[in-house]
Amino acid sequence: MSELISVMIVDDEKMILEDLSTMIDWEAAGYQIIATAFNGKQALRKYRELHPQVIFTDIRMPFMDGIEMISEIRKTDEKVSIILLTAYEDFSYAKAAISLGITEYIIKSEITANSLSDLLLRLKNSIIKAGKRERYITDRMLEQFFLSEEMTENTDIEEILNRPEYIIMAEQDLPVSLSGENVPEEIIIHRAKFVEILTDEKADGWELEVITAIPGRKMVIALNPDEKNYSDRENKLLKTAHEFQSRLQKRTGFGFTLYIVRGKISLYEFKRFYDENKRIFLKKYLEGTGKIHILDCSQVQELEKERNAAGTTNGISMEEVLKETDSQTRTRMLKEILDIAGNDGAEQFISAAQSGYMALKHAYQKVHNGKEKEFPRITTCWKNWLDAEKITLWLKEQMEVYHEYISREVKGYSRIVADAVEYIYRSFRNPDLSLNDVAAYVHLSPGYLSSEFKKETGVTLKSYLTDVRIDAAKKMMDEGKYKIYEICSAVGYNSSQYFSQAFYKKTGMFPTEYSRQGGRKNEN
Repeated sequence: MSELISVMIVDDEKMILEDLSTMIDWEAAGYQIIATAFNGKQALRKYRELHPQVIFTDIRMPFMDGIEMISEIRKTDEKVSIILLTAYEDFSYAKAAISLGITEYIIKSEITANSLSDLLLRLKNSIIKAGKRERYITDRMLEQFFLSEEMTENTDIEEILNRPEYIIMAEQDLPVSLSGENVPEEIIIHRAKFVEILTDEKADGWELEVITAIPGRKMVIALNPDEKNYSDRENKLLKTAHEFQSRLQKRTGFGFTLYIVRGKISLYEFKRFYDENKRIFLKKYLEGTGKIHILDCSQVQELEKERNAAGTTNGISMEEVLKETDSQTRTRMLKEILDIAGNDGAEQFISAAQSGYMALKHAYQKVHNGKEKEFPRITTCWKNWLDAEKITLWLKEQMEVYHEYISREVKGYSRIVADAVEYIYRSFRNPDLSLNDVAAYVHLSPGYLSSEFKKETGVTLKSYLTDVRIDAAKKMMDEGKYKIYEICSAVGYNSSQYFSQAFYKKTGMFPTEYSRQGGRKNEN
């Protein structure tokens, strides 16, 4: 038995509600009345709870009339079918409702069992047709097509795959896993959420034809222009891509990279292009995430250069970089390795960065006589592993942390305080880092750690953390590449005012003064 179409009837006259509910056998017609309401306000609440597919509604009702109720519903739902129940004297109101996208309107006094049955049959055929098209939006067969190497034999899907469309591909900016772990499930936006976000508002000037997932957690969106959108389509498509990107970022809190295909192309042709040019979509890790790119699928895209053998880095290994004691030389060597790898392609860069991660992990194990030491994992570091620039900076900082750590051992700090110092250097960019976090890391009570830390270092843990943050801020200012607000956020401050106050207490200058006066070279 096919699924029944859900209905809500809204009218302030009890007799009308009863007559409509009993005039025909609704289930035999393929419908089910799931709710009734006596006014627009009550109906709106029930609509939001139950999401009926069809609404029969009166116009004039207390608390909230039918026009206002329809207007509220249409803000988020253009798909629900709305049948207006009207009296002769309500025609002026009915005209206003037409602009809100009602499906039909009927005169109450002329409703008969036959006319209602005819209306429901027409409506059912329309809903089934629309529903079939909607299923294409989330149909697993499309996903299977993109996963397979052969053309599907399903005639309905085949028609869709061969139809020329305008195409946008959206991809969540997920981190590179330097540690080899799976990306945390809690940061992944799944297909259902994509569909929900992209379909809950109409794309201005476009009809959404297909939204389907493809390998690599990417979503392909196929669109066709509506009648008004007949010129300058490429610029309008770019505008729509920006709107999609903004909507996805606002609703999820994560970044997204989008790709626009130039001109119309079938999904079948796009799949062929995608299969032959997958490395193009890795380039975002080198060029930066959160951008919108234009793809010309009429030409074979220039593939990445022929790659050198893995580890071709002018003879320098990550282990050698880590052993270098001079900070500037170490940074230069690290950058050289990663730049050479990046020139060979994104895959080579990722491999080199993963080698850096493993070199650090093994170095800590040696310090601890081969024992496994807790080391940064993807759950805490993923924001720093989103692209080449962030990864390079993270590896540079982690190597600094490592050398700070082993130098503390030489200075005679206890293992507990040395571990606390290492954790501070590793985590100071987190604005929420607290004494409790550091204490939990070294498995001590906050009070005992606070006492031991001050005894050995001569300063409180909070003051030490501030020193680390301010010193990192100075280094960024000395580079002359960052704005003050960017530095503030990068070194662990949510408030620029608080950052300025902390900076002044430690240096006697505000950040803008320090930067303007040439920074560290004029500090003395």
